[in-house]
Amino acid sequence: MMNLLNEDPKLKEQDLSDDSAMLALSPLTADNLMPKISSLFQYMRSANYEGHDLFDGLNSRIFKGSPLYKSKLFRLALIQFCKKSAIDFRGWLAVPKGFNPKGGALSLLGMLNLYQTTGQEVYSNEAYILFQRLRHSVLQRRVGNAWGYNFDWQARAFFVPIGTPNLVTSVYVGRALFAYYRAFNDAEALDLALGVSDFILNEMVKFEDENFACFNYIPGEDTEVHNASLLGAAYLAEALSYLPENRQPVIRQKILKAVRFATTDINPDGSWPYGTQPFHRWVDNFHTAFNIECLYRIQQHLQTDEFSLSLKQVIDYYISDLFTQTGIPKYYNNATYPIDVHVLAESMVLLQLLRDTGFAGHESRRLLIENTLLTLCEEFQDPKGYFYYQKLSRGWNRIPYIRWGQAWMFYAMSGCLKRG
Repeated sequence: MMNLLNEDPKLKEQDLSDDSAMLALSPLTADNLMPKISSLFQYMRSANYEGHDLFDGLNSRIFKGSPLYKSKLFRLALIQFCKKSAIDFRGWLAVPKGFNPKGGALSLLGMLNLYQTTGQEVYSNEAYILFQRLRHSVLQRRVGNAWGYNFDWQARAFFVPIGTPNLVTSVYVGRALFAYYRAFNDAEALDLALGVSDFILNEMVKFEDENFACFNYIPGEDTEVHNASLLGAAYLAEALSYLPENRQPVIRQKILKAVRFATTDINPDGSWPYGTQPFHRWVDNFHTAFNIECLYRIQQHLQTDEFSLSLKQVIDYYISDLFTQTGIPKYYNNATYPIDVHVLAESMVLLQLLRDTGFAGHESRRLLIENTLLTLCEEFQDPKGYFYYQKLSRGWNRIPYIRWGQAWMFYAMSGCLKRG
């Protein structure tokens, strides 16, 4: 197998070749991906869509009731220890496996892709099972409904107890519910999905003035994270046509204000920091991809081209600077390692979106990246069907995280099957 980390002069030459008709040659096809998807499907199904999560260390039954658990520094240290260790200590720490609503939503989206592509009843049956699990894990709010993670979570900026809703999880569940409604005309799915809009509008507006707005990651926290805010804006844009007409103009303006706020933080070179806080100024691959995806969705649903120049600027940077010369997705703009399964998956999602929307530019570069992504899929998948977490500068972390790895790869690969 080719060593992707060695910069091959032939690959550099390919990137400079004629771009014409290159998009028709994508290697991310059903012939190449369906065996991988089928193997992953069997693994996830046998696991009942449950597993460990990258950030679930605080579910440790050993430490949860101890005095140490009250310390923010200890909570951060425990999460980072579990996250960064290539050896999975969760069994020794008595961290149970569980169902993560975001992982369930991604799995449902992937299942619907497979059902719509193949028409096989097994995928519609599994979609129903996942829909029911998401329905039963809803967090009822004063107005609307939401979803959160199945573990306590300590970030640098805030602590999120289990049962706390967050915008990102709620949006992905809502997207899956909209997709389920469109596939099966299920009125309850639509009602639950629209409840996410109510939750965003009633609890998640961090600020709004004449020109700008920003949505929170979790209720009440003083943090401005661009991908979370844009996910909220993109979700409202998707929900807009389902909402009463008399509410649509006001909500449309909130969406546009949120995008204007986020795009003002794009650097002159097209790089886009994670957030506005001094400790959130890094630039990475998958959050940049999320932002691009959200801008595309917003422009599509609102039928506006207001952000086209910003979109092209960030895409140019993403394609040119967030992959190595041989097409490996970097983690940060200044660091290739770790090569991460989540980054791999979101790269596939975004490149498929660029194809679907007919984005012109960097065609040969994108083809090179897609070929590399296919090679990485082969390297990352275990014979048992699951995908490893990370390839490190020395060795691997092969822990099969259910949300971060399996659900994302299932969703990403299944989306590629929808191509004509």
